[in-house]
Amino acid sequence: MIKVLRIIVTTILVVILGMVVIQRVSNNKVVVGDYYIFQIITGSMKPVYVPGDIIVVKKCNYENISIDDDVTYLGKKDNVNGLIVTHRVIDKLEDENKLITKGVANDVEDPEIGMDQVYGKVVYKTVFFSFLGKIMNNPVAFFIIFIIVAILFSIEFISSYLVKKDEEE
Repeated sequence: MIKVLRIIVTTILVVILGMVVIQRVSNNKVVVGDYYIFQIITGSMKPVYVPGDIIVVKKCNYENISIDDDVTYLGKKDNVNGLIVTHRVIDKLEDENKLITKGVANDVEDPEIGMDQVYGKVVYKTVFFSFLGKIMNNPVAFFIIFIIVAILFSIEFISSYLVKKDEEE
């Protein structure tokens, strides 16, 4: 039972670490299925999302987005140019397939966005990943977790190799 639990924990940690590293290295260009993983950077969506929260965003089309949905998009104008933003939809311009968004904590709406800018809508805020994401932003903690995962993975690999070798003899 302990061996199975150790395998599960090690696998989860490796997957989490891998996802965080891939997202950072690829600059959020990697999609798993139809899902992206993003980290909230600013307080524009407080109290819904706070800096460090990790969200899961699902690709979707214009028809699947409603007013009050939270969407993640690539800004192309004004103060959001070049930034990945997660804000709430406050209006839909049906005839143009465009959205108007605004941060929950902001007083001013964002420039209108087209669907070519939209990664998708937020489907989940992960409590566990958010906690880990906050730890991962600390370089020392990230290094320590990386070492722990590497050690656990090595122990599992070595013990599996030794068990297999003993079975062959």
